[in-house]
Amino acid sequence: MLEGFHPLKHALRFGAEIIETVTDDLERLLALTDTLAPDLSGILGRNALEVPGSLFRQLSPHPPSTGVISLARRPEFHTASTIPVDPAPVVLLENPRSHGNAGAAIRVAAAVGASSVVVTGEHDPWHPSALVGSAGLHFALPVLSVPGFDSPEMAGLLTGRTLVALDPEGE
Repeated sequence: MLEGFHPLKHALRFGAEIIETVTDDLERLLALTDTLAPDLSGILGRNALEVPGSLFRQLSPHPPSTGVISLARRPEFHTASTIPVDPAPVVLLENPRSHGNAGAAIRVAAAVGASSVVVTGEHDPWHPSALVGSAGLHFALPVLSVPGFDSPEMAGLLTGRTLVALDPEGE
């Protein structure tokens, strides 16, 4: 689920498959697109379904002020073998405790050209709050979750790759 204009904008820029978009004000969505993402004019909001504000406010615990919510298909990066070996580093987030902080780290990883982001622990890095934190930049690079350091997926991730690790204490 992409809650807000910016996650949808970046998802589209990086080739996400958008399943559905709803808005409480189609004219405002089209104006935002023309102002903030002119490269997506005619694309962003083209198939958006306008719904009454009362219904829109029921679609999310915290409906975005930009008045748009979308569903997008998650890219399929399930294992290390689906991530291309790249000289850019892999960013590892060890058991992040906040979806928003995980999203912010994913946004920074995309900005600095990391090859991928790997998240350990129980939290889903594709949670809607993480997607808001990343402004949709999950679609700019592979983002996947592995159970822990001793998992077979982790061994595959570390082979032939540079790793940047961020621990909960900030070391």
